[in-house]
This record gives sequence, structure tokens and C-alpha cells, in this order.
Amino acid sequence: MQQSFILWPTRIEVIDNFIEDVNVVNQLKEESIINTVISGQDTSNMSWAQSELMSMVDRSVMTYCAESNIDYNSLALNDMQKGCLYPYSESMVGNHLYEPHHDIAENGFITAIYYINSDWTTETWVGGELCIYKQLTFSDYPENSINILPKSNRLIIFPGYLVHRVKPYFGKNPRTSMVMGWRVNEPTNNNVMIV
Repeated sequence: MQQSFILWPTRIEVIDNFIEDVNVVNQLKEESIINTVISGQDTSNMSWAQSELMSMVDRSVMTYCAESNIDYNSLALNDMQKGCLYPYSESMVGNHLYEPHHDIAENGFITAIYYINSDWTTETWVGGELCIYKQLTFSDYPENSINILPKSNRLIIFPGYLVHRVKPYFGKNPRTSMVMGWRVNEPTNNNVMIV
């Protein structure tokens, strides 16, 4: 059974227990361990499990757009990355994932993150949260950011223009994910308002 949360007026959507098919989940787990912190992937060369995941995520993004008054038809899949975070160490201090950033530089208008594997449990805190900021000032602290736990089989959809970062991860096993981005392809409404 899926459980969905809507956070903030900007529609950050969190869906728990996203994939019900155990075979897809297990195949994604087998494929998810890679030797680099993050690696891009050709979206035309996906495995069977990744294709299944993309199909489900795409439908969820379509629903997200409809409920957020975004023209889904003006978007196109732009990027897909396999993320594999190893336990945080001094060598990762300069990694861009841990610094506040947005996805607009990579043409990411809508971002979806699916957590494949994580050592996080309700009894064990291991870090690796996704922190999303309303703004980078602390004028409305502590309401200026939200931290989303890296639970396995969790999908997060949010606007790529929101500044976000990954908090250091301290689990024994890698925290793996698939990160997908949709760019604005062609605007369908060319009406310009002149005031």
C-alpha cells in the first residue's frame, strides 16, 4: 500500500512503499551498487527494472504536474543518474551533493528521487537525509528547510529549482538511489502578459 505526503505549498511529494513488485525492487538493489559516488546513465539503455521504475515514476510525475498546474506535455526526461553514497569520510568534504545546490544548471525543472537501499530504520539513524530549503537565509528558522529521510522504496518529487543538499550518510552499506530530472521542452502557451 502506498502512502503519500504533500509537504509545503510548493508540492514536495513523498510516496512511501512506491514499488509493490518485489522482483523489481530486488533487481534494482542488485544493480544499484557502483564504485563511484554518482554516475550518469543513458536513458535509452536501461535495465528491465529501471524501465519499470521509470514507467511508474513518469506516471507519478504526470499526476504531480496535473495537481501542481504544470503542463506535463511541455516537459521531457532530461537526466537519469544512479546514486551510490558510501559512508561519509573526509575525502567527501568537497563533494557537490553535500553543498546546497539546485538542478536548474542541469536543466532539471522537476526532480524525482527514488531510494533503492539505505541502512536507515526507525531504530537506527544513519544520516543521508535530503534537505530542501525554502530559502538559504535563516530568517524563518527552523521552518526554512525540510529534511526527508532516505527510506528504502521511497519516491520524492519536487521542483528542481528548490535549493537542496544531501546530508552526510554514515550507514555501513551504501545508500543507493535513482535520480531523474525533467526539463522544460517547449512552452505550449506563448501568451505574454504586458503590463
